[in-house]
Amino acid sequence: MRRMFKCRMWIAGLFVLLGTSAFAQQDIKQDPGYKESLASIESQLKRGDVGNALNSIEATIAKYPQGAEVFYAKSLLFAQARNFEVAIPAAERAVEIDPANLMFGNHLMELYKTEGDFDSAVGLIDKVIDKHTDKPELFREKIMLLHAAKKSEEALQEYEATKAKFGESDTLDVLKAEILMDLKRPNDAKQVLQAWDKRKSPIRQVYSTLSYIYLDEKNSKDALAVLERGIQNSKDDLLYLDLADAYNAANKEKLAFDYVKKAFESDAVNFLDKHRVMMTVLNGKSTLTLDQKQELANLLVLKHPRIPDTHMFKGDILWQKGELTQAKSLFLTTVGMNPRHIDAWSKLINIDLNLNQIDEAIQHGNEALTHNPGSPVLTYFVGMAHFIKKDNEQARQYLEGALDQSANENGFVQSMIYAGLGDLYHELDMESASDVAYEEAITRDSTNVTAMNNYAYYLSERKENLDKAAEYAARANELEPNSGTFQDTYAWVLFQRGDYKEALVWMERAVKNSEPSAVLFEHYGDILMKLGKSKEALKQWERALSSADVSSAVDKDKLKRKISEKKYLD
Repeated sequence: MRRMFKCRMWIAGLFVLLGTSAFAQQDIKQDPGYKESLASIESQLKRGDVGNALNSIEATIAKYPQGAEVFYAKSLLFAQARNFEVAIPAAERAVEIDPANLMFGNHLMELYKTEGDFDSAVGLIDKVIDKHTDKPELFREKIMLLHAAKKSEEALQEYEATKAKFGESDTLDVLKAEILMDLKRPNDAKQVLQAWDKRKSPIRQVYSTLSYIYLDEKNSKDALAVLERGIQNSKDDLLYLDLADAYNAANKEKLAFDYVKKAFESDAVNFLDKHRVMMTVLNGKSTLTLDQKQELANLLVLKHPRIPDTHMFKGDILWQKGELTQAKSLFLTTVGMNPRHIDAWSKLINIDLNLNQIDEAIQHGNEALTHNPGSPVLTYFVGMAHFIKKDNEQARQYLEGALDQSANENGFVQSMIYAGLGDLYHELDMESASDVAYEEAITRDSTNVTAMNNYAYYLSERKENLDKAAEYAARANELEPNSGTFQDTYAWVLFQRGDYKEALVWMERAVKNSEPSAVLFEHYGDILMKLGKSKEALKQWERALSSADVSSAVDKDKLKRKISEKKYLD
């Protein structure tokens, strides 16, 4: 079963308990030139001058090829940009130069995990174990890495060897139970954990994992009981989140929310766990109301006021509630605390655009880019602000720049940029380029309904590839079934294909689900006229003519001719 508030998986944090060793390359570290180079790189990064920082890193590597710290800095920068092809070799070089530095090893391990290269991760942990044979946490980490590498039987053998070396422990048996559960052996896992439950283990994971098994068996009663014992035995407030899941499974939503609140109110539950819950609440399928979500966000701000993401969460919820001005204030607070918070800048600019504050959107976008140079997402938003302002040359410069910078971005971001270019190229009468951009947008994200809708509409306006237009318009409506805009597009595509009866069905849905607009009423009238319903058609054209946006949205003179001549004009 899926758990809303608490993750099941528990893995020992690699090296975290070990601390970091002294740097091995003491001779280089004492070199004044090397120290000065590191200080310069740090200063450049603090200013957000990533380009010059990268140049300084390469120059320092050329001069000091044994400088482990500078390879580590290079890896961190490229990892942040998700360029792992560069980040991993740089991290490997840092570890090669200074293998005793556990901070470097930890970073490389995380890169291997991120890339799913568990074989390399196991090789790395073996090297570390050779130097730290008395650290049971390293052996536990190896067990989980082997399991992640789909070598579960080997992981269980490593478990037995570790148990023989260090003795039995509840911590070790929790790992065994996790593996047994993933091997579809929940009863065996349950027996392992029940033994520690009876012995009143002081560690939270015994009760958390055992409750998960009970919940998976639809046994919320035993799950609740074991968690109550767990709170008593472990004194760990993080179990409040497990209790929330158990009450949720028992359809006791009020109690579930109460326990989430208790976790958020607790100083013993760290921010990262609360952060994960808020991410689930905001992005997952949550039964919480917006007011309940805001209550949790308010607690986060109260308990962790110096962490930018707390203000970010509250801003997100206020945005969902339609309180855009208050949300904007919170996003401003977030970027004030962390000017490298790209997501907060993006949402701030989005709100500027929603409030029709286009100049502010451009100003905020350019400020964001000074702190996050080369960000394709921010570059895209500045380009779209210029596009809305009808400054198409600037829009083209930024949007094409965003595309050039997006090679390492995911399909969603690339699709968003291509869709923006599709809109821009259409406006510039570059129809072929516009079509290609829309096709690329849909290829990279098959759920990009805006790209599908706009592409379909422009094809219908040109009366080209109407079968393709119908396909994309229909798919957009399948993915977002209550959009009046998408329904209007599909109706218009059907109209251009001569399928007037079906077009009327979709147009009536569009009118029901849309704000009044001149385009909508004109299309409605056109369809009615083609079906011989001239009186109703004239009524809709009159409504179009009296719409507030008639001057900017439609050809007003042509609309007047339709009314006076009482006929459809192509």
